[in-house]
Amino acid sequence: MTGAGTGAGAVRIARSDLVLGRPLGDGGQGRVWAVEKRLVNRTWPVAFKEYHSKTLGELRVDVLERMVAHLPSRPESEGRWLAGNTAWPAALVTDVRDGRDVRGFLMRQIPDEYFLTLRGGARKPAGFEFLLNPEGYLRNVVGVVPSPRQLFGLLLALAETLDRLHGLGVVAGDLSPKNLLFSLSGPRPGCFLIDCDAMGLHGAWALEPVQTPAWQLPGGERAETRQGDAYKFALLAVRLFMHEQQGQDPAPLRALDPAVGELAARGLSADPARRPAPGDWLDALSRAAESAPKTWSRPAPPSPAHAPTTVMAPVGSPRGAASGAPPGAPPTGVPGSGRPVPAGVHTGRAPTAGGAPPYVPVQRPATTRKGSGRLAGYAVVVALVVAFLVWRGLGDSGSDGGGSAVEPGGGTGTGASTPSASVRQERARDQAEGLDKLLTDNAGHRSGVADAVQSLLRCTGLRDAESVFGEAAEARATLVERLDALDLDRLPTGLAGDLRTAWRSSEDADRAYARLADDASGSCSSDTIVSSADWREAAEANERATAAKKDFVAGWNPVAGEYGLTTLAWTDL
Repeated sequence: MTGAGTGAGAVRIARSDLVLGRPLGDGGQGRVWAVEKRLVNRTWPVAFKEYHSKTLGELRVDVLERMVAHLPSRPESEGRWLAGNTAWPAALVTDVRDGRDVRGFLMRQIPDEYFLTLRGGARKPAGFEFLLNPEGYLRNVVGVVPSPRQLFGLLLALAETLDRLHGLGVVAGDLSPKNLLFSLSGPRPGCFLIDCDAMGLHGAWALEPVQTPAWQLPGGERAETRQGDAYKFALLAVRLFMHEQQGQDPAPLRALDPAVGELAARGLSADPARRPAPGDWLDALSRAAESAPKTWSRPAPPSPAHAPTTVMAPVGSPRGAASGAPPGAPPTGVPGSGRPVPAGVHTGRAPTAGGAPPYVPVQRPATTRKGSGRLAGYAVVVALVVAFLVWRGLGDSGSDGGGSAVEPGGGTGTGASTPSASVRQERARDQAEGLDKLLTDNAGHRSGVADAVQSLLRCTGLRDAESVFGEAAEARATLVERLDALDLDRLPTGLAGDLRTAWRSSEDADRAYARLADDASGSCSSDTIVSSADWREAAEANERATAAKKDFVAGWNPVAGEYGLTTLAWTDL
C-alpha cells in the first residue's frame, strides 16, 4: 500500500453497489445513510456520507483520496486505533465502479456507547455539548451527572486522542463540542471524533476549514494548526468545569486542580507559542483522573417557598424536554440557574407593585463559626418576612406601576374594591400562561440559523442561507408584535422588556447575516466574511441578545416554577 502522501490505493466503491438503510442524519454538507451488509475492518457497522452538490463543488477530491489511503498505509495497530476512535474516511463512493466522480465516502457508524437516551426517550449522539450545562439539566434531561473525576477522565481521553492524531499528521481544526462525542460506560471515560473529512492531513484539507461560532481562535488566527487545536482543547476544559456553553474563566477548574487549571490558562493565551500541546496535559490529567472528587460539593438549599428547579438545555435542544427535579434530586443554589451561586450574589429582582412576590434566594453563611450560622438564618427569615410584607402592602394599595387596578365592577383598587389575593394570583397565572404559549410558539424558529451561518462561512448555499436568515428575522418581528399585545402587568417588572430586547437583537443579527449572504454571493471567502461590517454587526447584536435572554430567564423561571410552566435555558430563546 502506498504512503500517506498520495491517494493511490484509495478504495473506491460504486454507489450502486451499496445497500442503503435508514438515513442517519442530514446537515449542511450532506446526508448520512446506514449501509447494510458491509463492515469496517470486518468489525464495525458502516455509514455513507453523501455530499450535497454544492459541497462537491468545493471538495478537494485528491485530499479526500489521501485520507482514505492513509488508513491502510499505517501499521495495523495504528490503523485499528484510528478506525476505533474516529469516523475516519475508509472508502470513496463514486457514481460507477472505478469511476472518478466521487459522491462521498464510507466510514464507521457512531458506536452504541457514544449515544445518549434522554429522559424524554430521544436517542442522540453523546456530544460534549450536553456536558456544557448546569447540573439540573444533566440530571433531569441527560440522566447522568459526570463527577469531577469523570470529567478529568474525559479530558485525558481527548488529550490522548489529539496527541496521537497530531503524531499522525492530523489536525482537527474545527474542534468543537458538536463533533466530539463522549462515553462513560466503559472501565474509563472515552471519546470519539466525527466529521473527520473536515480535518487536515499533512497540511492539506479536503474542505476549507471553518470554526464553530463561540469556538473561534483569537485575533483572527486560522484553524489549520496544532496550536489552534491546543487552544480549543483548553477552552473545552474550562467550559466543562464552568458548566456553560460560553466563557473563558479557568477559576472553577483551578479550584479543583491547580495544575490542570494553570495548563488551561496558558492554553487560552493569544500567543500560540505559549499554549501547551495536548500531550503536555497528560501527566496532570492522569493524576486528576485518579484523585479528583467523585461527587460535586453541594450548595446551600434554596428557600422552601420558592424552589423551582430549572432545566437548562444545550444549544439546539428542544424546549420543554423536561422540567422540574425528580424526587430526591439534590437542591441547586439558585432556582432558575441549576448552578451554585456564591454568597453575596443577588439573583432576584426588585419587588414590583402589584406583581408577583419577590424571590429571595437563601445564601450560604460567609463563616462557619459557632452561632454565626444561626444568626445568618435569622437574618434570611427576617428578610423574607419583610419582603413579603412590602409586597402585600404594595399589592393591597392597588398601585400598578402608578395606575389604578380596575376591577370588573368598575371600582378602583382602593377600599372595599381592592382585588383579593386570589384574584391577583389568578390574573398573574393567566398572564404567565399567555407568555408561556408565546415562548412555546417561538421554539424552533432558529433551528436552521446555525447551519446557515456555517454555509455562510463556507461560502456555499448563500441564497438558501439568505432565505433562512430572512425568515428567522420575520419570525422574530412577529413574536415581538405578539409580545407587545400581551397584558403582563402582574408579572415581574422588566420581564417583557428583556424578552423584547432579546428578540429584537436576534432579529438585527439575522438581518445582518442576510445582508452579508446577499453581498457575498458574487465573491466570497471566509476571511472576507468574518472581517466584514455586517459580521461585526451580527456579533454585537448576538451579544445583546444573549445578555437579554439570560436576564429574561432569570426572571421567568421562578414564575414558571410557581405556576407549573416550562422553565427555560437562555439558549431556548
